[in-house]
Amino acid sequence: MLYELPVPMRMISLLMLLLGVPAMAQGFQKLDSVHGWLIERKLSDQQEPICRASVSGGGTWFSARVHLNLKNDLVIPEGLTAPSKKSVDAAKEALRLCRSSILYF
Repeated sequence: MLYELPVPMRMISLLMLLLGVPAMAQGFQKLDSVHGWLIERKLSDQQEPICRASVSGGGTWFSARVHLNLKNDLVIPEGLTAPSKKSVDAAKEALRLCRSSILYF
């Protein structure tokens, strides 16, 4: 079946096989950008999606970015302003999609 794919896809498939899932799943990867929010995902050891959302900007994720916690509560570090309700709702929907499946639509 691999031989039926176009050459670029075969090369990507081969690379993924060589790297293995654990090597690719170690850190968070950018998944999407929604209304100023960065949506990221990594896979757990059990291959379950772990997703997070933060407002793009400088600083480390936990201490210096507006973000949504595991319960989708808005966390606003001191000195930063709250994003609009519309953007927060869009980020929550993106997290719902991210957490629901390995495929993100």
